[in-house]
Amino acid sequence: MIPIHGVLVPVDFSKESLLAAKFAVSLAEEYKTKLYVLHVMEPLHPSLRGHIADFDEFQQKMMEQAREDLANAIPKTIRDRVPTELILEVGQPPYVIVEKAKELAVDVIVVATHGRTGLAHVLLGSVAEKVIRHAPCPVFVTRNPKDKYVYGWE
Repeated sequence: MIPIHGVLVPVDFSKESLLAAKFAVSLAEEYKTKLYVLHVMEPLHPSLRGHIADFDEFQQKMMEQAREDLANAIPKTIRDRVPTELILEVGQPPYVIVEKAKELAVDVIVVATHGRTGLAHVLLGSVAEKVIRHAPCPVFVTRNPKDKYVYGWE
């Protein structure tokens, strides 16, 4: 068996990314390794400063909400049996994911694809695609065709 020391799963709290988290938990559990759950918040555009009354307070509330959502992404019962580190970063998701994978020296990244095609793919790009192109390790890509899988943790 190929040893795996560290599994990184980026989550954006979508159903797809939470499915990826389930796969990542399974890998970490099977290989008895650490699970890193990463959420990357994109920075607010500076031009919003003039449109939001208290920009700094607004930004702080967004960070607090992201921390709370991150804490809820993996149930505590799972975090009790699988060594888990929750990480919140600000930046451009594909680049932060790749840099975090290098920094943590993980052996695999488990990332979700939303399956966008056409104009949506061109306009929004693909985080998964960029991660695959630049990752320092293998990338396991999950896809959920037509809500085939159950999302709950039970």
